[in-house]
Amino acid sequence: MEDKHNKLRQEAWDLALHSFGKRFIFDRRAEKFSKYINALKVFGIVTPVSVGATAMGYGTDSQILKPIINIAVPLLIIQLLFSVLAVIFKWDDELAYSYEASQDYNNLSNSFRKLGNTPPVDIDMLEKNLDILGARYQARTEQDAKHSVKEWELRRGMRYALREFRRECVGCRITPVSMESTDCDVCGKFETDLKKGVRKWTRRLFM
Repeated sequence: MEDKHNKLRQEAWDLALHSFGKRFIFDRRAEKFSKYINALKVFGIVTPVSVGATAMGYGTDSQILKPIINIAVPLLIIQLLFSVLAVIFKWDDELAYSYEASQDYNNLSNSFRKLGNTPPVDIDMLEKNLDILGARYQARTEQDAKHSVKEWELRRGMRYALREFRRECVGCRITPVSMESTDCDVCGKFETDLKKGVRKWTRRLFM
């Protein structure tokens, strides 16, 4: 009975780790989509306001207005193109879902941690609580499938969770101490070649 009790506690801790990693994934997604949408709002307001303010301040025949318009038109075209992308790829929906998923995974991780740390003495009660939380976790994971979570995102989330929980990776047998990408198929390979190149040359410049 004690072995089963310990096994259930370990399962709770494992799910706490996975939930924590997925919370990190959607935190980063929320940050990304928030930046995209805010940039669209800024360009959508600042550019036409700049042209209007210049026209009002200096007059429509002013020599200053022409170069301002020449700059504003390409910016407005770019802003329009990104607005189309925002509609096609549903950035607003993705942002809303990322906030929702992040909060839900955070609550799940805390609940799994509590269950693993101070479980009920009664095994049946522990198993019941774990099943309830597990069902919530599974339902959220199924919803994630509609939002194209990438493999590299899962590996990055796993590394973040392993570092937080001070757990050894089952792939490379190393406990992560940083978020630097490695060649591990479980907790690495989430940094693109472009990012690696930029980081490499940045180090050379400033070291």
